[in-house]
Amino acid sequence: MGSFGPAHPAREGAWPVGGAMAAPVRDREALQRLSFLFQAAHWVLPHSPALARFYCSTQRGAARRLVLRMAPSVKRTICRRCCSLLLPGAGGCLRLRGKGQPRMVLRCLSCGRRRRFLCQQELRPLGQATPSGPAS
Repeated sequence: MGSFGPAHPAREGAWPVGGAMAAPVRDREALQRLSFLFQAAHWVLPHSPALARFYCSTQRGAARRLVLRMAPSVKRTICRRCCSLLLPGAGGCLRLRGKGQPRMVLRCLSCGRRRRFLCQQELRPLGQATPSGPAS
């Protein structure tokens, strides 16, 4: 009877180096491909926005096909409607809105779709007034 490989994932590079026995990263090659497509989209955006959009749509399709979750920071920088990169100045427009609860509004320059995110308190620049009063 033939063997199709080891019974456990003790392949080279599957376990972390250093002695800790953690679970191996599932679909490492697929995650590397998704990371490469995202980096390539950032690199070609100034030269060819259409090619960057193609890379982002390929990344999203591959993640959906392989049932892999993308990081929230990656999902926030890709337009859900047209797969453009939402970088302020290049493919998106960033505005700060709201009086009580400040929000960031990212607008896609290709399709016009808007996405709203709550601003976090600790990310405000120093010297900016806080809701309790002016900065000391």
